[in-house]
Amino acid sequence: MPELVRTQTVSRSAWLELREEQRLVNDGYEFLDEKRILLAAEMLRQRDAYRGARKKFVALCDTAAAALLDAAAVHGLDGLQVHPATELTAAHVHLQTRPCISQIMLEARFEAGDTKSMPFPVRPSSEVRRCKKAFHDLLSAGAIVAAMSANLKRLCHEYRRTERRVRALENVVLPEIRDDLAFMEERLDLIEQEEVIRVRTTRVRTF
Repeated sequence: MPELVRTQTVSRSAWLELREEQRLVNDGYEFLDEKRILLAAEMLRQRDAYRGARKKFVALCDTAAAALLDAAAVHGLDGLQVHPATELTAAHVHLQTRPCISQIMLEARFEAGDTKSMPFPVRPSSEVRRCKKAFHDLLSAGAIVAAMSANLKRLCHEYRRTERRVRALENVVLPEIRDDLAFMEERLDLIEQEEVIRVRTTRVRTF
């Protein structure tokens, strides 16, 4: 925005130009204010979804820890250490994206893929199978929680940036423009009054 009009020549064209600038700034303010509301609504929705996913993730952590303890109670720590591990060589996190209020939201899904064939365990047990499944479920839930956490951080960052812009327009730019318009209108009224007086004085002198 240009410097305050108090340091510039006051004219009707300058006043019209400032009025047009005020209209554009108002449009930008309304757009950013609406964007801020939409971001806040999406943040609340994502927060509720994150809380539910994280609650499930924490429960799966407890389940995996309990399954690990059960497997250790049956095989002992040494037995678990030599137990054939499942190698997830083809595992990956599948990401999907979707646009949302000028941001990219992520949806993640863990895919184990084809597991590499391992030697058959000497002492197979249901406890070890449950332990493997519990940690597999934990990985799947962790991918979902990680994507939701990234979405929330991205939305929070954009909300704070939009909030700063809205506050700047609301508390600084728009008040300055209103003050400048009021100052220009006052000066223009004085100029018109002086012109009227000058014209009347000229007429009197002519007669």
